[in-house]
Parts: sequence; structure tokens; C-alpha cells
Amino acid sequence: MLRVCLLVPAVLAITSFASPARPAQTQRACFWASEITGFDDAGADRVLVHIGTRATWELTLSPGCPDANWAMRIGIRSRGGERICPGRPVELIVPDASGSGSRSCLVRTIRKLPADKAAPAHARALER
Repeated sequence: MLRVCLLVPAVLAITSFASPARPAQTQRACFWASEITGFDDAGADRVLVHIGTRATWELTLSPGCPDANWAMRIGIRSRGGERICPGRPVELIVPDASGSGSRSCLVRTIRKLPADKAAPAHARALER
């Protein structure tokens, strides 16, 4: 019985040294597709998606995706859960110019822009 009591504190001490301290906030930044308030074409294979009035996310598209610069609307479909998060597979859906169908392509990377880069993007979107 004494051996078991001494073993438990030793195991706890070893595991506390073996695992690094984790930050208090481990939740990844994500958004829901329904939160999108607008978008901008950001050049070849890039789209900026506006969430509310302050957040902007950059989507880097796979090569060969349809241009979003002429599109009046786009769609986003998550293939790895309900929310759109970095590291999860996502498709961008762009309607055909004829309006009879749409094309989709994979999003390679998703990243939230820092506030200093998001503000100018929102200002350009409001000017239109």
C-alpha cells in the first residue's frame, strides 16, 4: 500500500515536467459562413472575405480557380466541420457568368488578417 502511495506523486511529477505548459487560449480563430458580409478579389488566387465590420480573412485559392473579380456573390463550403477554420478543407464556390451554374475550387490556406491590414480592406469595400 505504501508503494502505491509513493508512486502516484512520482508519476504526477514526471508528467508535469514532460508536458510543456499550454497557453490558456487554445481555441482556434474560426468563422461561420453565415457571418460573411462581403468579399474582395485580392489578385491572382486570393480572395478577402469580410466578417462583420472589422475582421477580414484571406483565402488563398488553388491554381486554376475561377476569378472572383467579376462575381457578384460567392459561396464557401466547409468540408471539415461547420465552421471555417485554418487547417480545415474549404471550397470556394463562384457562380458562372451566365448564371446557369457554378464552379468550385479548393482553398489552400485561410488566415485572419491583422487589424492594420483588415481596416484598409474594409475601407475599400465600403467605397464600392
